[in-house]
Amino acid sequence: MEWNMTTLQTDDMRHHILSQSVHAVRRVARAMAGRVNCERWHHVQFEWRDKPELQAQATVFRERHSSYWRDLAQLLSLSATHASQLLVPLAFERMGNHTSDQQLHGWIKDMERVKDMLRTKLTGWVQDMQLASKQVEHYEVEEDKDRPGHLIIRRPLLSERLLSYQPWGLSFDDDFSALCKERQPEASQMFSLADDLYAFHRVYWYTGAEYIDSFYEDDFKIVDEEWQLEDRSHDMLSVNTDCVQLLVNALDHPTCPLEDLPLEAVKLREQCREQLWDDVVQRSPHIPVTSYLAYTQRINVNLCLLAWMAVNSYGICQDVPFSMTQSVHDARCYFDSPDDQSCLQSNATDAICSVSRAILLLKCRNFSSIRTSHNCTFTSFAFGLFRSSSSVLYQKLTEETLNYKNSLNNATLRYKDFKIDSLKPLEISFILVNIIFRFSTAGVYMYLPQLRNFPGKIFLSFQITCIVQILCSEVVYRMAGVPDLPTAVLIDSALTLLSCIWLNSFCYHMYACVRHLSLPDQLLPAELSQLFCREVLYVFIPWSIVCVAAVALEKTSKYHLIHSRIVVLTGISVSVAFNLVCLGLLGYMYLRNRCSMRQLEIVDNKKFATKKQCLFMSVKAIILSGIGILIRIGFHQAQGLAQFVYYIHLATMVQGPVLFVCFVCNGTTLPVLKNRILLWWNPTNIPAGLELCSAAERNLARRKNEQSPFSESSL
Repeated sequence: MEWNMTTLQTDDMRHHILSQSVHAVRRVARAMAGRVNCERWHHVQFEWRDKPELQAQATVFRERHSSYWRDLAQLLSLSATHASQLLVPLAFERMGNHTSDQQLHGWIKDMERVKDMLRTKLTGWVQDMQLASKQVEHYEVEEDKDRPGHLIIRRPLLSERLLSYQPWGLSFDDDFSALCKERQPEASQMFSLADDLYAFHRVYWYTGAEYIDSFYEDDFKIVDEEWQLEDRSHDMLSVNTDCVQLLVNALDHPTCPLEDLPLEAVKLREQCREQLWDDVVQRSPHIPVTSYLAYTQRINVNLCLLAWMAVNSYGICQDVPFSMTQSVHDARCYFDSPDDQSCLQSNATDAICSVSRAILLLKCRNFSSIRTSHNCTFTSFAFGLFRSSSSVLYQKLTEETLNYKNSLNNATLRYKDFKIDSLKPLEISFILVNIIFRFSTAGVYMYLPQLRNFPGKIFLSFQITCIVQILCSEVVYRMAGVPDLPTAVLIDSALTLLSCIWLNSFCYHMYACVRHLSLPDQLLPAELSQLFCREVLYVFIPWSIVCVAAVALEKTSKYHLIHSRIVVLTGISVSVAFNLVCLGLLGYMYLRNRCSMRQLEIVDNKKFATKKQCLFMSVKAIILSGIGILIRIGFHQAQGLAQFVYYIHLATMVQGPVLFVCFVCNGTTLPVLKNRILLWWNPTNIPAGLELCSAAERNLARRKNEQSPFSESSL
């Protein structure tokens, strides 16, 4: 019934409709009590002597039992309808008049929203009772060999006993009253009344329905089917980070349910439910992460924690009725028949809510608070809907429930903020510094003729690849938001692999030069260009094969995402392993030559390198090997706290300055670059060694410089 201001403000009309609704609810309650008493005093005494008689009595029992639950389901449906209609005028009767028509209009709108929330909860109860009446057909009756003359009823898992898992209270008052206080000062009274009406149905109807087990306890032994499934409290699942962020934000910044959500937010919740269900169906415990962007795309979450995040009061399942029987049916379909999702009773949008409720209550011992619900009892007096309970037990329940919620809140907020807003200026600064130094290194290699040899061209290609990767992932995607995240992850992973393959080429030719005692400056320009073009072809062939395989797997089906990441990660790992082999061979050749020189008694007072040079060479070896890429990827695989992964992401932005210092600021390149820069400012000031015009004059000057020390020593 839609209530308007005229109906509520007219006392006679309101009292008339209110009394009719109360009378209807009382009549339904009496009818339910009468149905229970009828079953109690007129149930059939079952006795059996032979098999045909046993089957006949089993049929009679199933028909009576099904009729009993079907009647209760009809009565509960009527009661839920009238109770929902009763909520608005009863609330108005309790809370008094309002000062203005505008306030009353807002109050009616908010009260209608509370009524919808209550109806959603009671709808789950009605569905459970309706399903219970249908499941009676699957009850089996057989002889009790331990007690002659008695029978055994074997109930399937989907039976009325699942009604005990329905929540005892709505917790509207506890969860939403403070949130809605600014919007509606009477929110606490609204939610409290809804809690009372739900408590009336939870206790009154379930207690009446629960008597059915005691009716036949002298004639039957009831054996319930157990769900043969282990505890799922430690299962991990790879899911979409956008959905996890939505769940965490809903918990960290909850909104009042009386407010109208924007249409975009409603669609986002539905899309998130569908996405999470797709992730759950994939059953992937871990999808490899190849970059920081990939970490922000997929994350590992505990299955039970994810279920709680989805179905808690602030989650994305508020508008989905809570039918425990349907939830267990869907969960069994998911766990027992993973390849046949057609057995689901819920649609794809609601499946994650249905399955999450079942596994959270039945298969997540570390995440379930169902054991504390029996400490609190509710009693209704007539239709005053007063709630009575032991104060000690109720306080204990409240304390345990709060501790339980706080523990889950803390566990959920671990996945909060994949990027820390307070560090955003620092991140932008690091990215700018990285880009500036990488461009500087590439510019030096393009400017100095001495560095435009074959290894220099390969290293320049590596630098350009890294610059393109940073621009694509850190600038274009972050600032422009294009392309979409999965495509950005593919591009980022492909460029990471390409940079590793460029390092393969660099390390191999470094090894070849030492192995064949050849210098990179001995090639003619035409030969250098031809060799570099052939090297580019060698680099792009394996890179294209890996990238095409990864893209084909990921774009063909979303279920092949894990295989796509494994292909890319395997390519990176093989590439880094090749670099380590080449560098290891270089080290082996150096040690072998050093040992040979000692055997020939060749002694030199000069040291191999200073400590500074050794440090530079060590850092260069780490960079050229690509082991830093594997370390970064390995840290992401650990899937630790999002903040720590973000710190590692910031640390990788320092690679640009490190490359500039190690490959430009050394004793060979830096003096040449310095002289070139000085010539820009003062062309007339020619540094020593560059002032002569011919090779003959340079040779003559070198001879004079070599003779002068000998003449001085002779004197």
